[in-house]
Amino acid sequence: MIETLHSYRGYVFSIHYAPKEPSFTVDFPDLRDIITSGDTLTEAFENACEALDLHLESLQKLGMRKPPAKHRIVVKSA
Repeated sequence: MIETLHSYRGYVFSIHYAPKEPSFTVDFPDLRDIITSGDTLTEAFENACEALDLHLESLQKLGMRKPPAKHRIVVKSA
């Protein structure tokens, strides 16, 4: 399995690749309610961003606070 890390709107998410359908699945460690995937890495990334936008919009409409982002991407130089 291959995993890539990304960040959008302050939230970290990972995209996992496995040679099965769907090929690319997305995981938001701070937002376990978001579930999405894609047939390509690009599609999975776009779906992740859209899913996060819709989730945060729904929380706002319901008068709920968005959860704090606890995970961060850390880049280390050699």
